Amino acid sequence: MGWFTRDEPEEVVFDEVIDTDDTIWPAFTDDDGVLWIDVDYDVEVTVNRAIVDGQIRGAEVDEHGRIWIDYDD
Repeated sequence: MGWFTRDEPEEVVFDEVIDTDDTIWPAFTDDDGVLWIDVDYDVEVTVNRAIVDGQIRGAEVDEHGRIWIDYDD
């Protein structure tokens, strides 16, 4: 049996992330919440922000590749 609360995080829709060099990258997450940079070549990106509804929010990617966006800014 699990515990359920109404404190589920809101779904946050974004389509771009910003790296530590201020480069904006097209991006998306898969069904597991893993971040993918949407380009046709291999790239290593350190994400520290995401663009959500036209606003820049703080963000980080954990060791599993999941993005965490600070939506309370």
